[in-house]
Amino acid sequence: MKKIIATDLDGTLFYPKDTKEMISKPNLFFLQNFIDNGGKTILISGRSHLYCQKTVKKIGRPCATISYNGACIFDGEKMIYQNTIKNDEAANIIDEIFKTFHNHGVFLMTEKGLSIHLVYKSKIIRWGFGVYYKTQGIYAENLLPKESDYEEELKNGHIFKIMIYFGLGKRMQNKAKQANSILRNTYDNVECNWSKNVIEITAKDCSKAKALQTLLESKNDLDKEIYVVGDSGNDISLFKAFPKNSFCMGHAPEAVKKYAKYTIDKFEDLSRYIYEK
Repeated sequence: MKKIIATDLDGTLFYPKDTKEMISKPNLFFLQNFIDNGGKTILISGRSHLYCQKTVKKIGRPCATISYNGACIFDGEKMIYQNTIKNDEAANIIDEIFKTFHNHGVFLMTEKGLSIHLVYKSKIIRWGFGVYYKTQGIYAENLLPKESDYEEELKNGHIFKIMIYFGLGKRMQNKAKQANSILRNTYDNVECNWSKNVIEITAKDCSKAKALQTLLESKNDLDKEIYVVGDSGNDISLFKAFPKNSFCMGHAPEAVKKYAKYTIDKFEDLSRYIYEK
């Protein structure tokens, strides 16, 4: 039976981080060998389609991609599915959250890249973000740096994901959690996920699991042996949908690990389970 690996990127395939090579050599060698021996690989991430394609190029082998937490599916160059947030609804959500919680920033992920609106214009905040972006190195998304870029994308761009940033500290994490609850109860046309001091918002019915099922159905691959691997809250849907071969990274929170059947320390450790069968 053919085997398929559907893997998250940050904290999973990209763990441990290799700021020069993107993917550590052991992880890359294992994945290339798996594909060369007839296996299929699907990259499934909250990252942009552009970045997922960059990762495919690094792997040097054909891979399907699911980006923006399930809002966009590509099989090679062929788009299978996409689902965006309506621009007026995105603007309404952003305005309502700021009026209530005074969040610090908004990040829009569109087909052009990552655009940013920093609510507070202090030089320190902008400097801090600039430093953070530079430290991402090879892991940095394509940045649209101008405020006018953000305004244009909010008005006319294809918005796949919104990230609302609340600031540092426990109090801000609590604000993010509360805002996430309000959004879930107020807006029926979006999906919301809370992670520490950030809320991630996608269009309705977007999840990694639903996107993976859609892709597998389009390829008649639902009967294949599917291995899902991840490390964060947005991977829980994968663990629930594909429990037989569900793998969570050892550094993940216990609240995430409990949904997976197996725990591994490194992505390459998956080889023990795949080749034993």
